[in-house]
Amino acid sequence: MINIKKVAHQIKFDGMYNTIYIEVQDELNNQNPTVGEIEELLYNNDEYYIWEYKNLNRYGELSSVHAKKLEPKEDDKPEIKSFKESLNENIQKLKNLENFEVDSKNSAYSIWIGSVGVMVIFMAHNIVALFSDLYNTHGTLVYISFAIISGFTYWGYRKMKQNHENQHLKYTDLHQKTRAMIKEGFEKGYITHDELFEAFEASEDEFFRDTTKHD
Repeated sequence: MINIKKVAHQIKFDGMYNTIYIEVQDELNNQNPTVGEIEELLYNNDEYYIWEYKNLNRYGELSSVHAKKLEPKEDDKPEIKSFKESLNENIQKLKNLENFEVDSKNSAYSIWIGSVGVMVIFMAHNIVALFSDLYNTHGTLVYISFAIISGFTYWGYRKMKQNHENQHLKYTDLHQKTRAMIKEGFEKGYITHDELFEAFEASEDEFFRDTTKHD
């Protein structure tokens, strides 16, 4: 649910996105591009800048779901109120699942879970070596215990990776359903862009041009 106009404005004026802004300056061969020029570049440059924007938000624990909570109006028909409530629920779920937007291929699970396993083995080794004679009396059992720790470490890694993949599939499916809901809401007149986005609103055509290509 990225709003390209908001992204372009933030790249231009928000220091958090300076690395992207520098790349945009080089791409456009212009040290002071306008928001409109940045916006057009975002439309035409496949997914690179949008993914860089999302990654910075992810590292900064910021949401890239720009859609806001819809407020039912007093004169809304029951089906419109129900639609807005369902859409609000989906948008909140998307925000909760944003960390799983990308799959687990480039995750650091193997590094940090492996590090925990190595640390446990290292501590166990030091305790056994310094405070007992088990290496001499029951060396085989000591090494078997290290193997068991390694096995549990690998099992934990597989569980974390599988959970990430499951959550990634949930996010992907929910994202597609939510986009379809938004399209339906626009077509039936249930919602408008002024309601859906807090600032930097785009036209409905621009929204679907954006989300089809980048989201």
